[in-house]
Amino acid sequence: MNFKNLFRFTFISALSLATFSCSEDDVPSSGPSESNYRPYHLVIGSSPTGESETYTQGVTVEDLNNPDKTFTFSGFGKEIPSTRTARLYTSDDGETVYNLNYGGGDIAKYDYVSGQNYDLLLTTDIQAVMGTAYPRWTKIDENYAMLHNVTTENIYENPEDETSPYIKTTATVTLARVDLNTMTVLENSSFEFPYSEDESTEGIYAFRIDAPVITNGKLYYGVAKRFYDALTGERGTMVYDNIETLVVDYPSLENETTITSTLAQGSTNGYRTPVSHKDESGDTYQLVTSGDASIMKISNGAYDTAYGKFDIKSLLGYNAEANTGWFYVGNGIGYVPVLNTDLGDNASSNWDIVRIDVYNKTAVKMNIPLDLWLRQYQWASVIDGKLYMALASLGGVGNVYIFDPNSTSPDGYTTGATLETGTTDASYIGLF
Repeated sequence: MNFKNLFRFTFISALSLATFSCSEDDVPSSGPSESNYRPYHLVIGSSPTGESETYTQGVTVEDLNNPDKTFTFSGFGKEIPSTRTARLYTSDDGETVYNLNYGGGDIAKYDYVSGQNYDLLLTTDIQAVMGTAYPRWTKIDENYAMLHNVTTENIYENPEDETSPYIKTTATVTLARVDLNTMTVLENSSFEFPYSEDESTEGIYAFRIDAPVITNGKLYYGVAKRFYDALTGERGTMVYDNIETLVVDYPSLENETTITSTLAQGSTNGYRTPVSHKDESGDTYQLVTSGDASIMKISNGAYDTAYGKFDIKSLLGYNAEANTGWFYVGNGIGYVPVLNTDLGDNASSNWDIVRIDVYNKTAVKMNIPLDLWLRQYQWASVIDGKLYMALASLGGVGNVYIFDPNSTSPDGYTTGATLETGTTDASYIGLF
C-alpha cells in the first residue's frame, strides 16, 4: 500500500484554499487545545528515494509527552505539495508553516487551524528570480528567509570547442531574500563564486551552498565542491584538502568573499538540516558534513585556529559521517545524526544520535533501540530546554524522544508518544 491510498482523503492541489476536518474515528484528532504551549508539527515523508510526498499534522506538547498517545499518518494528515520532499519551516509561535516546493519552483505559506487542518494563505513562484525550480532555502529569522542556488559552467580556451584546452569551471551564485509576511522576494543578487586560483586550475569548483547563519551583519554559507577531470571530460572524485565558507553582507547580499581552513577537510553545506549554530557568546559552530564527523568554530569572521577541530569520529570508535546537520540546545550542547559508514552508506538504516559538547569536545552515542534512517531528517524542536525528536524505524514504529542536555549518559532521554509510519517506505523527517 502506498501513501496515495493511505492519504486519499487529504489530497488537495497546491493552490487550494480548502481546509480539512477529520472524523471522530481519526486517532490523532485534536479539538480546541488548552495547552499553554505553541502548537508543533509532526512531518513524515513517504519515500527515502526519488519523489516523496510529505504530510503534516499539528500536535500539542502535552500529547508529545504522553506515552499513552499514538500518532499515525494512516488516513490522516495534510499533504504539503512537493515535487520532491517538502522543505519546511514554522513561525516561532507555531501558527504558520512555510514550505519550499523543491522541484516545483514555488514557496508557500499555511495557517495552522487544528489537527490536519491547514489553510493555504499565499504562494509565490520563484523560478524567474532563481533561474531554477530547484533552489534551496533557509529561514533566517521570524521575518525573512534566504533562497540560494549555484549554477556551474566549464570554460574552455575556445568557448565553442569543448575539445580545446580546459581553463576552469565557474560557479554562479544566486541569492534572494524573502519577506515571510508577504512571501515576496526583496533583495536578490547574482555573482561568481570567489574561486581559488590554485583550485580552479585543478578543476575544483563550488557546486552548492546552503544553511546560512547571520553574524554581525553577514551571512555565512556552507560550501560543497566538486572536481572536473579535464582528461576524461567527466566529474571525478572530489578530495578535499580544506573547508570553506562563503560570506556576504546581509541584507545587501554584496561583498562576497570566503574563509577557509586546512584544519579540517570536507563540505560544510549539509543536506536539509541546520549545519551552523551560533552560541550564546555569538561564536558559530559548524559541522563538517562530508568525510569524518567533526565541528569547527568561526569567531570574528574567521575559523578559530586556537579551537582547532573537534574530532567527533575519533571519540565514537567507528567511521562516522555527519552529512545532514545537527541541532543545538544551548550552553554548548547539541545532538548530531551520525551515519556509521562501517555498516553502510546513506541508504542504510545505520544512523545514531550523538550528544556533543562543543566546549569540552565530548561525544556520546545515545542508546536508541531503533534502526534509524535519517538522511532526510530536517528538524528537531527545543522545548523547555530539552530537544524533542520524532524518531521511528523506516516504515516502522518509534517514539517522540526527549533528550535532556544536562545528562551525559547514553540513556539521557525519555520517550513520549508512540509514532506510527503507516507504510514500509515512510520516515519521520522532523518535529517542527
